[in-house]
Amino acid sequence: MTLVNLADNVHIIVSGEFPYCNTLVILDEELVVIDPGCRLESLRKLLSNNSLDLKDVDTVILSHIHPDHLTHAMRIHRLSDCRLAANVITAPLFNDKEKMKQYLGFTPEHPVRKSWEQLVDAKMFGALDDGKIDEELYDGDEMGVGNLTLRINYTPGHLPDHMCIEIVEINAIFAADIDCTAFGPFYGHPNSSIPDFLSSIRNLQTTNYDYYISGHTNKPIVEDYRRALAEYAQKIQYREDIIFASIANGAKTIIDIILMPVIYPSLANTVFMQFEKWMVEHHIKSLIDRGLVEVINNELVPVR
Repeated sequence: MTLVNLADNVHIIVSGEFPYCNTLVILDEELVVIDPGCRLESLRKLLSNNSLDLKDVDTVILSHIHPDHLTHAMRIHRLSDCRLAANVITAPLFNDKEKMKQYLGFTPEHPVRKSWEQLVDAKMFGALDDGKIDEELYDGDEMGVGNLTLRINYTPGHLPDHMCIEIVEINAIFAADIDCTAFGPFYGHPNSSIPDFLSSIRNLQTTNYDYYISGHTNKPIVEDYRRALAEYAQKIQYREDIIFASIANGAKTIIDIILMPVIYPSLANTVFMQFEKWMVEHHIKSLIDRGLVEVINNELVPVR
């Protein structure tokens, strides 16, 4: 288990890359777990080291509806009867997993839906379990946890329901999937938004936190996070430049473009190929909106 301690009562369980995530644990008058997508044995060990168990968890908070951030939520709830909290967009999706699947683009007739469900069940088992959110959170809401205050900060783009969670007294933010990874921003669903993602990044760049906590880096506290966010955002433009160059060199369709993958190193996995397609679609929309590309006879054409 890799553990980073922010304070005597605030800990990060480091699990890093998808299909896991880094999990924030607060051991105060309440036991709070934020985004329980870490390795379960690591969470058990941290609690055991503090003479606690999963049954002692009081609250689980979810930053957004992605399965890798939900994995153990219902497993913990069944053991502890803990309160489940999420924002008002996430809550109805968590409460109805069919709505969740469709929200993420996987409609019943979608050809990749079955593969996505199999991936989730194999790597994030439990994320699709039925459950119900007990407390719905709004942007700016504050929650008291012992001597600490958690403040909700809506940050859409990655998904419309994405939020970050500030810990006021230690001037920290759990940034979930605005994660400053080498992979770069993920906006691989139909309702993801590049403009919203960039806006959320810009808003975070105006802040002055002592601790910026990534949901997926192996060193979870991002050093010089404002610079890191600038480099992270730049990856979006880098991808768009590659896609525009591909179209300028004769690519007519999304399939033509991803013959040489832009975002993922390999598209052997059909789910990752679908994510790549959706992300490329967002870039094509951006290029069209900017007047750089047009569609003629269902083919992508650069504007000369």
